[in-house]
Amino acid sequence: MKRARPQFRTEFIYTTYPWPHQVSWYKWEFLRRNTEYHADYRKFIELFGAWFDKNGYWYDLEKREKCWGRRGEEYFYFRIFPEISRLCHKWEIGNLFPPHWKFSRRTSFRKVAKTREMLPPTSIAPELNWDLEHMSDLIEKGFTGTADSAYRYGNLVRIEFDLNRPLKDLLKYASYVLGRAMNNYSDEARELGLKTPRGRRRLADYDLHLRVWDLNEKGTPLTKIVESLPGVNSVQSIHDHLRAARRLIAGGYKEIR
Repeated sequence: MKRARPQFRTEFIYTTYPWPHQVSWYKWEFLRRNTEYHADYRKFIELFGAWFDKNGYWYDLEKREKCWGRRGEEYFYFRIFPEISRLCHKWEIGNLFPPHWKFSRRTSFRKVAKTREMLPPTSIAPELNWDLEHMSDLIEKGFTGTADSAYRYGNLVRIEFDLNRPLKDLLKYASYVLGRAMNNYSDEARELGLKTPRGRRRLADYDLHLRVWDLNEKGTPLTKIVESLPGVNSVQSIHDHLRAARRLIAGGYKEIR
């Protein structure tokens, strides 16, 4: 009969890891002072501003759902979407926002609609919003593209890293996520009545356990074992190694990690 597996919950870890958000805040503060960006956004609004004033912007999800309908969605994707995509790729931003918009320096968020807050457009690559084929390919490969979250199921954790970020930031990010995941896994395992592995002894100790065990099984006198094995300096230490080996052979091997 197949043994019932523990029913772990899937935990999504959304981090408040600060460095990328600080970086995106500074990038936006410089970009929004660029006069060419001002001109590009002004031309975009001259073309489509009246339509957005009537129907709502693409990031205002409530108004979009209420006002766009099928015809609005088709108009947006065939007429407006390509222009937003072009400008976002030009400026290497994930969204096209007015240059007068300011985002919180502390949280990096800004309220962009009645019930929606967003990060600066410089916080996400343009292809993650406006290249549908690329987004689909990433999702198929198991990536999100944002590299700011992880998820855990039981003792397994999947973390996504952006290798364009500094190594010291990536290491801090990994330390934060792994520490949180390990604590939550221990708590969940305890709730389910499971034991979590303790710290591992030196692998060299396991090697000695095995060598002492095998020599003893061959009938080698204990004094000869002491003489032949470096690190074994007394008959008592042989008994200690045999006791440890016996425990591991009897099932303790499952706890080695």
